[in-house]
Amino acid sequence: MNKEKEAVLKQLQTWTNNIPLIVLGSGASVPFKLPSMWTLGDFLKSSISFTDSNDQAQFEKFKDEFDKTGDLEKTLTKLQLRTNVLAEIVDKTWELVNESDLKAYEKIINKEIEFPLAELLKYFLDTAGKKVSVVTTNYDRLAEYATSLAKAIVCSGYAQSHIGHFSNNIQSNNLASLNGYKGQVNIWKVHGSLDWFKSNEDENIQLPLRQSIPKDYRPLIVTPGLSKYSETHNEPYRTIFTQADSEIENANGFLCIGYGFNDTHVQPKLIEQIKNNKPIVVITKELTEKTKQSIIDNKCQKYLLIEEANYKDTKIYSSKFGEFVIEDTSYWELGEYLKLIIS
Repeated sequence: MNKEKEAVLKQLQTWTNNIPLIVLGSGASVPFKLPSMWTLGDFLKSSISFTDSNDQAQFEKFKDEFDKTGDLEKTLTKLQLRTNVLAEIVDKTWELVNESDLKAYEKIINKEIEFPLAELLKYFLDTAGKKVSVVTTNYDRLAEYATSLAKAIVCSGYAQSHIGHFSNNIQSNNLASLNGYKGQVNIWKVHGSLDWFKSNEDENIQLPLRQSIPKDYRPLIVTPGLSKYSETHNEPYRTIFTQADSEIENANGFLCIGYGFNDTHVQPKLIEQIKNNKPIVVITKELTEKTKQSIIDNKCQKYLLIEEANYKDTKIYSSKFGEFVIEDTSYWELGEYLKLIIS
């Protein structure tokens, strides 16, 4: 076991030091108390009502379905939401996630909480020619906070201004060469961001760190379910998807943090690439069945999947060494994982 452990840890170091593309899923936000899908569904149930009887009738169906399944994505996928119902769900989703995000922001700037993602970005920027890329399905701003703490510039498709316009070619600039920054972090948010809004005039605007949704704007976040398929054909998503796809295709490998492989946009591209022998590391508290199916059952050749076991240990699934447990460790946590990488 010791030899296996040493070989696996060496493999982890090699793959991570090749600067993989970072993929952030909802599990990456859990330590910062961002709401889970279940928490969000429960909040929507208790905080929304409509005066229009047809809207309310549909929302009652939503509540019944969610009570049956406890699964927000499944519930929303079953319903073709009316315009008012969808708009209210988007607004309430924004409110709950934004409230939790701003609390996390306060803790981060007051140094009340560890923030290993910032350390990871600093490390990668120092060794990667000042350019790192992140693809995320999360709405929250944690990747942006981490980039800022790493003293790098964010490239997300929006001008980094107090009122930031969207452009489909901002990323073509060599932002990594700007004086005064440690480098550039591309952050491709395939489901939108708390900072992105669309005006009544159909203009895409970034308004950072809002405490409320501005009048005559709607949040640019894509909720689970059927609506996301139509929403994502429009800008900014069209450009974001193109860039995310390009990053995945050109990556040396992948480091997935809290990502469950349940997403229909990122997951198929990832699988395509790891089937072509690109290495993948997944660290998460609990691996989803979809993760195991996508990687182990697909007979991918280069993987290390890492999760918690027995509340105190680390379980590793390795394409080379099979399954084993390392006792009294928590390498599935990013902070502990980094201790293996950064000596």
